[in-house]
Amino acid sequence: MRVAIVRLTAMGDVIHTLASMQFIKARIPGIHITWFVEEKFAEILRHNPHIDTIVPVDMHGLKKAPSLSALRAIVHTVKAAGPFDRVIDVQGLIKSAVLARIAGSDVAGLDAASAKEGIATLLYRYTYPVDCAEIAPMRFASLLAQSLGIEITKEMLSNKAPYLYFETDEACRTLDPFFTHDKKNVLVVTGASNASKTYPPEKFTELAELLKEYNLLLVAGSEAERESARAIAENSPATLLPPMSLNTLKYAVAKSDLLIGGDTGPSHMAWAMNRPSILLFGSTPKSMMMETPVNIAITSGAKVHPCRFDKNDRSIATILPKRIAEAVREVLS
Repeated sequence: MRVAIVRLTAMGDVIHTLASMQFIKARIPGIHITWFVEEKFAEILRHNPHIDTIVPVDMHGLKKAPSLSALRAIVHTVKAAGPFDRVIDVQGLIKSAVLARIAGSDVAGLDAASAKEGIATLLYRYTYPVDCAEIAPMRFASLLAQSLGIEITKEMLSNKAPYLYFETDEACRTLDPFFTHDKKNVLVVTGASNASKTYPPEKFTELAELLKEYNLLLVAGSEAERESARAIAENSPATLLPPMSLNTLKYAVAKSDLLIGGDTGPSHMAWAMNRPSILLFGSTPKSMMMETPVNIAITSGAKVHPCRFDKNDRSIATILPKRIAEAVREVLS
C-alpha cells in the first residue's frame, strides 16, 4: 500500500503529525509512506525509519515569487512521486488540498467543520471529523487513523518511542563543549513564530538568575531572535548557543536534561524525543502539546479559544519567572 502524507507546515504540526508514523508502520505491514513537506522543514523528517520517501516542495517560494515555471516544477515533482493508493491531507488548507489532489484522486482529509479552510474539502473523496479542541498529536493521529482504518490512541502516543532522528556530524560536535557534566543542561528557546508566543527577554533574564544552579543554554534562530537572546546572555548566567540547523538542534535537544520555551516548533521537539520540557502558553491553549509527568504546560490563565487564536494576546508575559523556576526544579528533581 502506497500512502502519501501532505503536511507542509508548520514545524510543530509536522513534529506532532510525525508521532503517528511508528504506529501506522506497525499496523499496516509493507506500507510505503511518502511525505510532502515544505523544503525548510524537510530536515525534521530525515533519518526517520518510518518515512520511506520525503518530497520537499517550495510552496513558500512560489507564494513569494509566483511563476509558471516554478508551479510546473512543483506539479512535476508531486506527480513523479506517485502513484498512491491513498493521499491524506493533514493540513486542511486550500494549498495542501490542491497539492494532495495533484498527487492522486483518492484523497482523504478533514471534513468542512474541522478544516481550517472549509472549501479545501471539495477536493477530497473522503472526509473525517476531528475535534479542534483535542490535543495536537491526537488531532493528527485521529485523521490518519480514520483515513487508514486503524486505531491510534492517546495511551499509544503516551508510550511512543522517541521519533526525531539526527546525524551526528561535525556541526553537532561543535556543541559538545557547551554542555556540562557537573550541572543539569537546560535549553531555553527564546523566540517563536509570532510575538504572542514569545516570553519577554527581561523575564527570561530574571528566570536565568533564578536557575543559575543549572547550565542554561539559549537557542535562537533569526537575527532578531539572536539579538534578543544576546541581551539575555549579557545580563545573566545563560549562554547563547551558535546558530544551528534543524539536524543540530535535534542533537542539542537529545543532549539536554530539560527544555523551556513557548508554543513553537523547536520547543515541541522535546516531547517528540522523550525529553522533559516546560512550555509556556499565553495566546494559544495548552492542548497544543501533550502533557506528561515531565512535559509540563504553564499557562497565563487567559481565556483562549481552543480553535481560534488571538495574535494580539500578550498574556504570556504575565507568567512569573518564579513559577517557571519552581516547575523546572520539580521536574529535574
